[in-house]
Amino acid sequence: MSNLIAALAVIISLAALAYARLQAVYSRQQLKLAERIRREASEPYVVADIQPRAGGSGLLVFTVENIGPTVARDVELSVTPPLKGGERTDWDEKIAQVVGRKIPHLPPHRRLEWFFTFGPRFMANPDLPRLYTVTVKSHGPAGPVEPLTYIIDLDVIQAMALDRDTVVAKLDAIAENTKALKKLPNQ
Repeated sequence: MSNLIAALAVIISLAALAYARLQAVYSRQQLKLAERIRREASEPYVVADIQPRAGGSGLLVFTVENIGPTVARDVELSVTPPLKGGERTDWDEKIAQVVGRKIPHLPPHRRLEWFFTFGPRFMANPDLPRLYTVTVKSHGPAGPVEPLTYIIDLDVIQAMALDRDTVVAKLDAIAENTKALKKLPNQ
């Protein structure tokens, strides 16, 4: 009987040891996850995109924005294929220079934007690339940030209100209507 009790004690001790080891492994995993969450919550997040300049605007701009809580340093962008808006070659060259240049720092919530193209003309030209892959590398307070890769699909925004009149076009229409009203005889 005492051998049976001793065997049960050994089995219970081994089970307790295995359980303690599993708890230690689980605790280490939890600690690693908590550390990763803490680190990522304090990193900058730099997003690159092509979007309308403002609501109802036909202008498309290339934007780079830090949506994270800390300063992004040494921001590098790589875009494949090279951005090509189709307006003028010198504009495409200028935006290529911007993309090729390292941004020394980008504070939290800072947004940079550059003219890319006029949306309706761009969408009317099927020879221009519609899909871009942008990779962003930067450094945060804890060192290098994991590179972020974005796919910009301009066909997604094709159905947006890019063909709406711009503010200037609306003002021109108001001016024309005002001229027409002035020509009417007084009643």
